[in-house]
Amino acid sequence: MTLETTKRAAAAAFASGVLVSVTAAEAGLFLLAAAMAFEARREKFSVLTRAAGGQPLFRFWMLYLAAGAVSAVFAFDRTTAFRYLPSDLIKYFCFSVLMFSLKDRLLDTASEFYTAGAVFAAAAGIAQVGWFFGNYGTFYPRAGAFSNPVRYGEILVLAFAFVLSVLLRPKEKEHPGFGKYYAAAAVLLFAAILLARTRGAYLGLLMVFASLFLADAPSRRRLAALAALFIGLGALMAAFNPYLRGRLSNPYAARPGVPAAAAAQAPETAANADSVGVNIRLELWKLGIKISRDNPLLGVGPGNVKKVFRRYHPGPLGPQEIWSSLHNLYLHQLAERGLAGLAALLALFGGMFALAARNFRGAPCAYTLWAVAALPAYFVMNLTEVSFQHIHTSFAVFLALAASTNSRSIK
Repeated sequence: MTLETTKRAAAAAFASGVLVSVTAAEAGLFLLAAAMAFEARREKFSVLTRAAGGQPLFRFWMLYLAAGAVSAVFAFDRTTAFRYLPSDLIKYFCFSVLMFSLKDRLLDTASEFYTAGAVFAAAAGIAQVGWFFGNYGTFYPRAGAFSNPVRYGEILVLAFAFVLSVLLRPKEKEHPGFGKYYAAAAVLLFAAILLARTRGAYLGLLMVFASLFLADAPSRRRLAALAALFIGLGALMAAFNPYLRGRLSNPYAARPGVPAAAAAQAPETAANADSVGVNIRLELWKLGIKISRDNPLLGVGPGNVKKVFRRYHPGPLGPQEIWSSLHNLYLHQLAERGLAGLAALLALFGGMFALAARNFRGAPCAYTLWAVAALPAYFVMNLTEVSFQHIHTSFAVFLALAASTNSRSIK
């Protein structure tokens, strides 16, 4: 096997693994890094040093990593905090490797396998719901092939943004079946996202369409036609699936006069699942504000929400005694890393979007449009989850940014 073949296999494993397996994605990433190191051995790894420090968001990443390290030094439980920090380093490592390596044919390979992985994951999720309905006659289970429904829905939103970007900005001289394949992929992904019944993913979908509409004026007519198609598909699915209708039309259904704290303790049933989930999040967000008020500058330390949870909420909350996530990235980082950590995170996110916008202005194409569409959706989805702290979801965002920056059409 040649070095080029190894790199393409690694890129394929990473890109497809992002949709179905963290282990496969990490294996592909480390194989890609190893191939880069082998290729750069004659330069005594100076190429890798430049790759780590020369990527366009280096200063933002250093600020974010430094804020996490300082917070860990003064953490409630320093051992837990320092054990958490390697996950930040893995994200930085992933971003740097992809920025340095995914170019030319390697980028094409990654995008092809990313799409194939998305189609497979979407089909598996739809089949999962279909199988359960065929055997038990109910749509109650949510689609969530290979991961929990929340993360599954979010990952598919990022993939949907790519597929839609390709449909709006196809390459020249593509195969005649190219458009049909991506149109079918878009329909599958949209259906699977709806069946995941994840509010964050629904917000992400809206942001994808809004971002594409605002960013790409020449594609607005095609986008409007596609949006009409998807609205019709969503209405048809909701007509047959009462749980989907409930998720879309009844986001908050606490009983009048019942505090959210009490409502969050209600046993979850098919009838009240939507409102219980909302009430739990409301209580977690209030708890995050309390923690941040007591620890405003540096927080309680990375990974320490779980350690201090009982101090701020002595009893159980919903189905769990202790929660490790506040289900809002920005409140979670404020509680764990304080104002310094939240400012560093927002600076990093701002740098990411500025890079994506600059790339698209310089060379509008499917890859650059993808990042412009995916990033706002990602930022919004983090309002109800802590997706940035899950490397599975973050890897897809880094792939979008690398594809945007390294697109061959960018001069």
